[in-house]
Amino acid sequence: MNTKQMDEFELTPKNAHPKAKKLLKESFYWSPIDPTGPFGSDEGSDAFYGFRQWRLANKSTSPLNYLDELISSWDFPKFDLNESDTSIIKEYITAKSNTSSDVFNNAVLMEQFRQIAKSSGSEFSEEQFKELITTISGSMGGTFLTGIDNAVIAVGFGQFVLEGKIDEDIKALTQTAIKRELLPILIEKWTNEYQATRVNQLNQMLKVLDKMNQ
Repeated sequence: MNTKQMDEFELTPKNAHPKAKKLLKESFYWSPIDPTGPFGSDEGSDAFYGFRQWRLANKSTSPLNYLDELISSWDFPKFDLNESDTSIIKEYITAKSNTSSDVFNNAVLMEQFRQIAKSSGSEFSEEQFKELITTISGSMGGTFLTGIDNAVIAVGFGQFVLEGKIDEDIKALTQTAIKRELLPILIEKWTNEYQATRVNQLNQMLKVLDKMNQ
């Protein structure tokens, strides 16, 4: 069962900390379906609602602990969340991975491809998903990395939404994750029609992060 389904809390400005309600004015911040919004991707939604539940029992523990546990549970290839070297990022993105049944059955990956298809106004079946994975010979690095970045961003913005503050280490990781997603090699995997929207929203998120904790 999805974490959100187990949690009656609904993510809206009304239920957010007053500081978040004041600062996060654009609607995409609160959208459950906008893939660039902090909580609109499948990974972002799961990361936020999971973090909220985890936080209830871990009030004095760094959110980094939750983030590490979550990403590890996805069994993606290892990646340093602090990494900003473009050559290393490109190497991770272009690395080949085996198209095992685990990849075909990975709900996180399937949801990412479904959102990309939706942004272009087309349908995307599970069979098409499997055919595409096979066609690209297991080159899944960009999808893995975007999933990881979505989780980081969701936890960073999620802490601010829930508590009206963001720990400096999480803030730094969130900024790094957004900057990675702005790299052309990752922007180009989205449809031409959506790329400008994604770049604009990611840049807005960077500006908002600078205003947190002020």
